Amino acid sequence: MADDTRSDAALVALTPTDERAFGTLVRRYIRQSTLLATQLLGDADEAEDVVQEAFTIVYERIDKFDRGQPFPPWLYGIVRRLAGKRRERAARRSRLLSIWRVRDDDRATDAALVSRLHAEDRATIVYEAMTSLPPMQRACFDLVVLRDLPPAEAAAMHGITESTVRQHVFRAKRALRAVLVQDEVTDTPDGEAEG
Repeated sequence: MADDTRSDAALVALTPTDERAFGTLVRRYIRQSTLLATQLLGDADEAEDVVQEAFTIVYERIDKFDRGQPFPPWLYGIVRRLAGKRRERAARRSRLLSIWRVRDDDRATDAALVSRLHAEDRATIVYEAMTSLPPMQRACFDLVVLRDLPPAEAAAMHGITESTVRQHVFRAKRALRAVLVQDEVTDTPDGEAEG
Protein backbone atom coordinates (compact mmCIF):
# COMPACT_ATOMS: atom_id res chain seq x y z
CA MET A 1 0.00 0.00 0.00
CA ALA A 2 1.43 3.39 -0.99
CA ASP A 3 2.10 6.03 1.65
CA ASP A 4 -0.89 8.29 2.13
CA THR A 5 0.24 11.91 1.92
CA ARG A 6 -3.00 13.41 3.18
CA SER A 7 -2.68 15.55 6.31
CA ASP A 8 -3.81 14.32 9.72
CA ALA A 9 -6.61 16.89 9.62
CA ALA A 10 -7.89 15.51 6.30
CA LEU A 11 -7.76 11.94 7.61
CA VAL A 12 -9.55 12.91 10.82
CA ALA A 13 -12.28 14.62 8.78
CA LEU A 14 -12.73 11.52 6.60
CA THR A 15 -12.65 8.96 9.42
CA PRO A 16 -16.39 8.94 10.24
CA THR A 17 -17.20 7.87 6.67
CA ASP A 18 -13.97 6.20 5.52
CA GLU A 19 -12.39 3.48 7.67
CA ARG A 20 -9.32 3.46 5.42
CA ALA A 21 -8.57 7.04 6.50
CA PHE A 22 -8.60 5.90 10.12
CA GLY A 23 -6.37 2.96 9.20
CA THR A 24 -3.86 5.42 7.78
CA LEU A 25 -3.87 7.36 11.06
CA VAL A 26 -3.32 4.13 12.98
CA ARG A 27 -0.38 3.12 10.77
CA ARG A 28 1.07 6.62 11.03
CA TYR A 29 1.04 6.74 14.85
CA ILE A 30 0.98 3.17 16.18
CA ARG A 31 4.77 2.90 16.61
CA GLN A 32 5.10 6.12 18.58
CA SER A 33 2.02 5.33 20.67
CA THR A 34 3.35 1.87 21.52
CA LEU A 35 6.77 3.27 22.44
CA LEU A 36 5.13 5.81 24.74
CA ALA A 37 2.90 3.22 26.40
CA THR A 38 5.85 0.85 26.85
CA GLN A 39 7.85 3.60 28.52
CA LEU A 40 4.99 4.42 30.85
CA LEU A 41 4.13 0.82 31.74
CA GLY A 42 7.39 -1.07 31.32
CA ASP A 43 5.60 -4.00 29.69
CA ALA A 44 5.17 -4.46 25.93
CA ASP A 45 2.00 -6.58 26.20
CA GLU A 46 0.32 -4.07 28.50
CA ALA A 47 1.42 -1.29 26.15
CA GLU A 48 -0.18 -2.96 23.15
CA ASP A 49 -3.44 -3.31 25.07
CA VAL A 50 -3.36 0.38 26.02
CA VAL A 51 -2.65 1.47 22.44
CA GLN A 52 -5.46 -0.68 21.08
CA GLU A 53 -7.83 0.84 23.64
CA ALA A 54 -6.57 4.36 22.81
CA PHE A 55 -7.24 3.93 19.09
CA THR A 56 -10.69 2.54 19.89
CA ILE A 57 -11.43 5.66 21.93
CA VAL A 58 -10.11 7.88 19.14
CA TYR A 59 -12.34 6.15 16.60
CA GLU A 60 -15.42 6.39 18.81
CA ARG A 61 -14.83 10.06 19.70
CA ILE A 62 -13.34 11.40 16.47
CA ASP A 63 -16.36 13.65 15.93
CA LYS A 64 -15.62 15.39 19.25
CA PHE A 65 -11.99 16.12 18.31
CA ASP A 66 -11.18 19.84 17.85
CA ARG A 67 -9.96 19.82 14.26
CA GLY A 68 -8.16 23.10 14.81
CA GLN A 69 -5.69 21.25 17.06
CA PRO A 70 -2.96 18.80 16.01
CA PHE A 71 -3.94 15.13 16.19
CA PRO A 72 -0.83 13.54 17.84
CA PRO A 73 -1.05 15.37 21.21
CA TRP A 74 -4.70 14.30 21.54
CA LEU A 75 -3.83 10.67 20.82
CA TYR A 76 -0.77 10.69 23.11
CA GLY A 77 -2.82 12.29 25.88
CA ILE A 78 -5.29 9.40 25.67
CA VAL A 79 -2.40 6.90 25.78
CA ARG A 80 -0.89 8.63 28.84
CA ARG A 81 -4.26 8.69 30.64
CA LEU A 82 -4.97 5.00 29.96
CA ALA A 83 -1.45 3.98 31.00
CA GLY A 84 -1.81 5.99 34.21
CA LYS A 85 -5.05 4.18 35.03
CA ARG A 86 -3.35 0.82 34.44
CA ARG A 87 -0.44 1.77 36.71
CA GLU A 88 -2.88 2.83 39.44
CA ARG A 89 -4.75 -0.47 39.10
CA ALA A 90 -1.50 -2.43 39.28
CA ALA A 91 -0.40 -0.48 42.36
CA ARG A 92 -3.71 -1.20 44.12
CA ARG A 93 -3.41 -4.88 43.24
CA SER A 94 0.16 -4.95 44.54
CA ARG A 95 -0.88 -3.34 47.83
CA LEU A 96 -3.67 -5.88 48.27
CA LEU A 97 -1.35 -8.78 47.54
CA SER A 98 1.20 -7.52 50.05
CA ILE A 99 -1.55 -7.14 52.67
CA TRP A 100 -2.62 -10.73 52.07
CA ARG A 101 1.03 -11.84 52.18
CA VAL A 102 0.93 -13.28 48.68
CA ARG A 103 4.52 -13.22 47.49
CA ASP A 104 6.42 -14.57 44.54
CA ASP A 105 9.69 -15.30 46.34
CA ASP A 106 10.92 -17.71 43.67
CA ARG A 107 10.71 -15.07 40.95
CA ALA A 108 12.50 -12.53 43.18
CA THR A 109 15.25 -15.06 43.91
CA ASP A 110 15.66 -15.81 40.19
CA ALA A 111 15.90 -12.11 39.37
CA ALA A 112 18.53 -11.56 42.07
CA LEU A 113 20.55 -14.53 40.80
CA VAL A 114 20.45 -13.30 37.20
CA SER A 115 21.41 -9.82 38.38
CA ARG A 116 24.41 -11.18 40.30
CA LEU A 117 25.56 -13.35 37.38
CA HIS A 118 25.64 -10.34 35.06
CA ALA A 119 26.81 -7.69 37.54
CA GLU A 120 30.22 -7.26 35.88
CA ASP A 121 28.88 -7.17 32.35
CA ARG A 122 29.26 -3.73 30.77
CA ALA A 123 25.71 -3.89 29.40
CA THR A 124 24.45 -4.29 32.96
CA ILE A 125 26.41 -1.24 34.05
CA VAL A 126 24.83 0.79 31.25
CA TYR A 127 21.39 -0.57 32.08
CA GLU A 128 21.79 0.29 35.76
CA ALA A 129 22.97 3.75 34.79
CA MET A 130 19.91 4.13 32.56
CA THR A 131 17.53 3.07 35.33
CA SER A 132 19.12 5.57 37.71
CA LEU A 133 18.27 8.47 35.38
CA PRO A 134 15.22 10.56 36.24
CA PRO A 135 12.20 9.12 34.40
CA MET A 136 11.80 11.91 31.84
CA GLN A 137 15.53 11.91 31.02
CA ARG A 138 15.39 8.16 30.51
CA ALA A 139 12.25 8.42 28.36
CA CYS A 140 13.65 11.17 26.13
CA PHE A 141 17.03 9.43 25.77
CA ASP A 142 15.31 6.17 24.86
CA LEU A 143 13.11 7.76 22.20
CA VAL A 144 15.62 10.16 20.62
CA VAL A 145 18.93 8.30 20.95
CA LEU A 146 18.04 4.61 21.10
CA ARG A 147 14.91 4.58 18.94
CA ASP A 148 15.93 7.46 16.66
CA LEU A 149 12.70 9.45 16.86
CA PRO A 150 12.86 13.18 16.14
CA PRO A 151 12.84 15.33 19.31
CA ALA A 152 9.59 16.95 18.11
CA GLU A 153 7.83 13.56 18.20
CA ALA A 154 9.18 12.76 21.66
CA ALA A 155 7.95 16.18 22.78
CA ALA A 156 4.45 15.53 21.42
CA MET A 157 4.37 12.09 23.00
CA HIS A 158 5.14 13.41 26.48
CA GLY A 159 3.40 16.78 26.22
CA ILE A 160 6.59 18.84 26.64
CA THR A 161 8.53 21.23 24.41
CA GLU A 162 11.16 20.11 21.94
CA SER A 163 13.83 22.15 23.75
CA THR A 164 12.95 20.34 26.99
CA VAL A 165 13.41 17.01 25.21
CA ARG A 166 16.84 18.11 23.95
CA GLN A 167 17.78 19.22 27.46
CA HIS A 168 16.75 15.86 28.93
CA VAL A 169 18.76 14.01 26.25
CA PHE A 170 21.81 16.17 26.91
CA ARG A 171 21.64 15.56 30.67
CA ALA A 172 21.09 11.82 30.19
CA LYS A 173 24.11 11.55 27.89
CA ARG A 174 26.25 13.47 30.38
CA ALA A 175 25.15 11.23 33.27
CA LEU A 176 25.72 8.02 31.30
CA ARG A 177 29.11 9.21 30.08
CA ALA A 178 30.15 9.92 33.69
CA VAL A 179 29.17 6.39 34.76
CA LEU A 180 31.04 4.78 31.86
CA VAL A 181 34.16 6.89 32.42
CA GLN A 182 34.08 6.00 36.13
CA ASP A 183 33.77 2.31 35.24
CA GLU A 184 36.82 2.52 32.95
CA VAL A 185 38.86 4.30 35.62
CA THR A 186 38.12 1.69 38.30
CA ASP A 187 39.05 -1.29 36.11
CA THR A 188 42.62 -2.32 35.42
CA PRO A 189 43.59 -3.84 32.05
CA ASP A 190 43.11 -7.38 33.35
CA GLY A 191 39.58 -6.56 34.52
CA GLU A 192 40.21 -6.45 38.28
CA ALA A 193 39.25 -3.37 40.24
CA GLU A 194 42.08 -1.31 41.65
CA GLY A 195 42.40 -1.45 45.41
